[in-house]
Amino acid sequence: MSAAEQQAPATVADGVKPQITPKQAQRINAPVRNMIISMVVLVACIVPVLWLMPQPNKDPYQAEVDLPKVAYEAGEASSFAVAAPELKGWHYNFARWNSNQADKINYWETGQITGSDHFITLKQADASKTNDSWIAQQTNNAAPHAGESVSGINWDVRTGQNDKDETVTYYIGEVSGTTVIMYGSDVPGTDFAQLADAVVNYQKQPTATASPTSTSDTGIH
Repeated sequence: MSAAEQQAPATVADGVKPQITPKQAQRINAPVRNMIISMVVLVACIVPVLWLMPQPNKDPYQAEVDLPKVAYEAGEASSFAVAAPELKGWHYNFARWNSNQADKINYWETGQITGSDHFITLKQADASKTNDSWIAQQTNNAAPHAGESVSGINWDVRTGQNDKDETVTYYIGEVSGTTVIMYGSDVPGTDFAQLADAVVNYQKQPTATASPTSTSDTGIH
């Protein structure tokens, strides 16, 4: 062996493991330990905050509507009896009278959560003032799909897409001198039939004549 080979330092490749001092090991492990401690402290701070935060409403559509008052006020402003049937297990999300329309066709509008947790919007206007253009506008130019008879009324059933690319079904019928449009996305036909039947029977003997209370919002727009 030459003198150069005898004086060459040993390397890891020669099978010699590098040695580190306890202080060096402590410095190497410190960042990992600090990161773990920081994460534990962060979780300890977040958990109480999440625990104390109010839980989100699982049913955001459950708004309170003073239906008798709103329907009464709408009836006073309209030329027809507004449809305000109350079905068992259903819930009104909103009810309002839409006035001062650009086309001079004012209308009654409600939204209801059905017994099967779907959502149906209803619009009602004076049939002597509505026309095919108004209906096409209110139904977003939905294409005719079928026809259905419910409670003696022939309903024109149309389908179309909304801005969320959801399929929307529309029921259009003439009830007691008014044009009624009901619509919703992914709503079963049984829900539409139930509301259609309720509207037809309600219009035979409207009961939305309760005197308005002093603390309720009229919903007039």
